[in-house]
Amino acid sequence: MKNKKSLKYGGYATVTTIVLLTALVLTNVLFNLLGWEVDLTVEKLYTPSEVTEEILDGLEEDITIYGLYNTGTETTNTNKNVITLVNEYCDLCDYLSFETVDPLQNPTFTSKYLADSTLDNGSLIVVNEVTGKFKTIPISNMYEVTTDYEYLLQNITGFTAENELTNAILYVTLEQVPTLYELDGHSEAKLDDNYVEYLGYANYQVESMNIVLDQINEIKATEHTVILVNNPQTDLDENEYNILLNYMETGGRMIFMAANNTPDLPNFSKLLSRYGLSIQTGTMYERNMNYYYQYCNVLKPEISRDSEVSAYLVEDTNNYVIMLAPAAIEISEERSSRILVESLLTTSEDAIIKGEGNPLSSTDYQEGDLTGPFNLCVTAEETLSLNDGTVATSKLAVVGSSDFINVEENQFVTTGNYKLFTLICDSMQDVASTLSISTKSLEEGMISSTAADFLFYGALFTIVIPAAIMITGIVIWVRRKHR
Repeated sequence: MKNKKSLKYGGYATVTTIVLLTALVLTNVLFNLLGWEVDLTVEKLYTPSEVTEEILDGLEEDITIYGLYNTGTETTNTNKNVITLVNEYCDLCDYLSFETVDPLQNPTFTSKYLADSTLDNGSLIVVNEVTGKFKTIPISNMYEVTTDYEYLLQNITGFTAENELTNAILYVTLEQVPTLYELDGHSEAKLDDNYVEYLGYANYQVESMNIVLDQINEIKATEHTVILVNNPQTDLDENEYNILLNYMETGGRMIFMAANNTPDLPNFSKLLSRYGLSIQTGTMYERNMNYYYQYCNVLKPEISRDSEVSAYLVEDTNNYVIMLAPAAIEISEERSSRILVESLLTTSEDAIIKGEGNPLSSTDYQEGDLTGPFNLCVTAEETLSLNDGTVATSKLAVVGSSDFINVEENQFVTTGNYKLFTLICDSMQDVASTLSISTKSLEEGMISSTAADFLFYGALFTIVIPAAIMITGIVIWVRRKHR
């Protein structure tokens, strides 16, 4: 009888094991035959976002994505991640195709896309096969790298390939590339090369504009033209002022970057005051520890979640904004009712601007100091009725820091600064030319527990569960013994 029972239970176990193994094998075969895949990564590294899907759904031109891989390097982790994501793109859109090229075996391939530079192994080239327009994506742009200064090591912490690839596809399908014109001729600060390169990958081109030397009599307002005025030190003459005023009153778009020591410039001030804005100079200190970084003049302002421009950064907790010794921006209550003003960055109510004559070395409030909250970045928008009967929209953004995106002069520039300024540039246009897609973290999550958790789970796994197993075993043994 005992042998029969053992055979019976053993037979059941064997049959069950065979059925489970067969089901597992058939499931794998079925998934392979049907091409089914499931993204089981925590951050959904290989699952394109809804924004990307919308862009791909709107494609009407054939686009080829070329991957530059030396033979045998396709299986490295960094390259494999990108290749898997690109294949997901191609599965979502019939207009996309992916080809790998070995630049060592085909050294002339990249020459038609790169005149004076090279791309590292693992980089991509996105080409519109109809127009010939292309965009290169270096492998370094597809990952976020942070530096551990304690051990002097660089660690890959984020996967940014989707943001880069979707923006490249958007770029090669744009009919016109937006242009950011840097106003020149008034001792303005210039964008550093790092941010100009960043803007290039965000689908912008940067050019200089000198109204006097270029003999400009009129600037045509278009949805693809944005003028940047970066901390001027001398004022506009009357002719320049009238040209810029006419530009803005016919639907122009302008970004004005100030500093806490920007001099008094009456004509520039008149342009800003038309939108109910003015620059409030002076030394600012933030006294709320939650609103500054390391030093009380290095502000970490609150980002508005109510504005469509900045709401993205609020949702992406990996990005924050830092402003070094900024100026405040005053918003007049007497502005025209046609002008909509939004504050993107603000200090706490504990922030102060030192009053004239008060010692700058003191961060404590003294009589004569101005108190917060202060606006550090503001946008204004006005709807205009033009003489030809059409309606236009004029837009102005004022940033209270001229070094906001200047890594050559400001060590506190963050990725959040770059992203916010690019979002502001996009908000200047009626049609977005760049998209912001959140970075997907590659860092391993840490499990934190309290002392109470430690005691509870320790008792559960070392006392309760073993005791339950022992008691269950004894009960079964006793019952079988008395049968």
